[in-house]
Amino acid sequence: MVQIKKYALVSVLLMAVMVAGIAAAPALAQSSSGQFNPQTQFAVGAKLQVTSIYGLETSPPPVPYQYGGGRYYGQGGNHTRAGMVNQQWNLSYLRNIPTANSSVLISAQVTNDTQDGGVEWTVQSGTISYNGTTLTVTSGIGGVGKLNRVLMVGNATDPSGNTYRWNLEGLATLYSGTVIVSLTGNVAELNQNTTTVAPTQPYRGFTLTRTLSLTYLATISQ
Repeated sequence: MVQIKKYALVSVLLMAVMVAGIAAAPALAQSSSGQFNPQTQFAVGAKLQVTSIYGLETSPPPVPYQYGGGRYYGQGGNHTRAGMVNQQWNLSYLRNIPTANSSVLISAQVTNDTQDGGVEWTVQSGTISYNGTTLTVTSGIGGVGKLNRVLMVGNATDPSGNTYRWNLEGLATLYSGTVIVSLTGNVAELNQNTTTVAPTQPYRGFTLTRTLSLTYLATISQ
């Protein structure tokens, strides 16, 4: 009976050690990766660079293709869905969407802290490159908000002086001291040659004549 009690005591102690180790592991990982405090990571006045590690640009197809059991019309067309019930999604069109490598570099400066624990920044310069075209970023705003959500929007021009509108959003995480962010968005050419469009204003008086989807894995560094 004494021997049984001794083995039982050892088992309890081992279980306690294992539970303590499991409980400590997430805390240790959290200190080096995962969610972070934007206001601690990026102080007001700090200059930042959003730099893509890898990126893709995709162009919506100009002809109709099947989408979710209905029909979806590409650029310049209508968007309708029908027969969604008991229909399977047809994703074969993904193989035929024009795709090219893309890169982005955004330089910004942190201007404010926000009430939800995030930061705001002003875009100062940058480039967006895709499929042989390089746009010069002329203005923009952005920031990191609640749950490390990143939002950015701004203007750009091509070598011919045409004006573009771009936006990117995604989620950031801290890994081994580096802020990594997954971004998706688009860049759209406006139908008028203008000097600028206020980043905080919608597309008043403008029509988007060409829209490309952007996807990036990027870093945010100081």
